[in-house]
Amino acid sequence: MPRVEARLTDSEKEAWTQFCKANGLRESDMLRRMIQRVSGRAVTSHDHEIETRSRKLTIRLSPTQERWLAQRAQEEGYPSRTSWVTAMVMAELYQEPVLTDSEVAVLRESNRELRAIGKNLNQITKVLNIEFRDSDKLKREAIEALAERIEQHKDQVASLLSRNMNRWRDDG
Repeated sequence: MPRVEARLTDSEKEAWTQFCKANGLRESDMLRRMIQRVSGRAVTSHDHEIETRSRKLTIRLSPTQERWLAQRAQEEGYPSRTSWVTAMVMAELYQEPVLTDSEVAVLRESNRELRAIGKNLNQITKVLNIEFRDSDKLKREAIEALAERIEQHKDQVASLLSRNMNRWRDDG
């Protein structure tokens, strides 16, 4: 990433440092914002994602609440309480699922299953197109089994997403 440098007197540097601290930003982040404002470039949400350091937020919990949080984080596959709380905040802010590694693995497996089902459907379509007179070779049970697999996977994905979006509620 390109750099910008400026020479400042000691008093200018001190004033700049104090100004940035008072606004809760690193000097480079403040300068970036000022350049964006002066140049007419609006600060977008993407610009905020570029920030290299995260900010610390402290919350107070009773010992019981802290144990509950630690237990929930562990049960749900999060490596730490902090990662669980961060995921909770992100899910609420964006109103979108924040998936754990195990949930992503479930979705990947679901996609593999759906891909296999798609191949089976292609084979069925080919048989119907080529041998439409002999379509009785295609057993009704096979189609019903395929439809059942599709329904199972739809239910599995819907359940995963529902659990994910409701994980932050009190009833867990």
